[in-house]
Amino acid sequence: MAGHTDRAPRYHVNGLSMIYDTGDGFWSGSVIDVSETGLFIETHHELSAETVVTLMPDVSEEEQLPFEIKAKVVRTIEYDPDNFFDRIPGLALSLVEMSDAQKQKVAAFLQSHGVPCRKG
Repeated sequence: MAGHTDRAPRYHVNGLSMIYDTGDGFWSGSVIDVSETGLFIETHHELSAETVVTLMPDVSEEEQLPFEIKAKVVRTIEYDPDNFFDRIPGLALSLVEMSDAQKQKVAAFLQSHGVPCRKG
């Protein structure tokens, strides 16, 4: 298919929540799926595309995740139960500004704690 790019495989990590901070405020939500390059957080909070947030995984100190990860909003799915009662509202985020060490920690965390849920 012309113009098609492969996306990273998605994982489900049971019970994973993420705190996200815009600099003006912070919120949290459950992670629906995550890959080595991004994630989707369930939330009714809406942010504009291109907004950069700081993510702080809500995991125990023994877990192998970087404490803070920068991400950029690529899509917001608004809460609209009247028209889309079966659609999960939330934020699709792309991970940005990660060091090689952080990328390796995220990959190791997904391999050890994640369950593959779909191909990109």
